[in-house]
Amino acid sequence: MARILLIGYEDGWLEDRRGGLRAAGHTVSCAHSLEQGLRSIQSGRFDVLVLGHAIPLAQRNRLAQAAKRANPSTRVLILYSASVEHAELADALVDNTATTEDLHRAVEYLVDMRLRSG
Repeated sequence: MARILLIGYEDGWLEDRRGGLRAAGHTVSCAHSLEQGLRSIQSGRFDVLVLGHAIPLAQRNRLAQAAKRANPSTRVLILYSASVEHAELADALVDNTATTEDLHRAVEYLVDMRLRSG
C-alpha cells in the first residue's frame, strides 16, 4: 500500500480522508499547515502527496514543488471544489465531493503509475 502525506487546513476534512485511506490499508501522515507540510515533505519519503481543496494556490504550488524536489517520483493529487487553476504540478485531480473510495482509487492509480515509471 501507499505512503501518503495528506495536507489540509480543515481538521474535519483531514480526519475523514485520513480515516478512509487508513481503512484502505495506506500509511497516512497529516499536516495542518504550510509549515508542517514542508517539514513533513523534507523528513519522509511519500508515494503520494494529497493536497486539500482549501489550500491557496501559491501554497499548493509551493508544496507540490517541494515534494517533487525532495523525491521526484512522488505523485501529487489535488482535491478541488469548483475549479482549479494552474494545476500543472498535479499528477491527478479529484473533485472534493468524491467519496473516500474514489480517493482510494486515485491513490492506487498514482502508485501504479509511479511503479511503472520507476
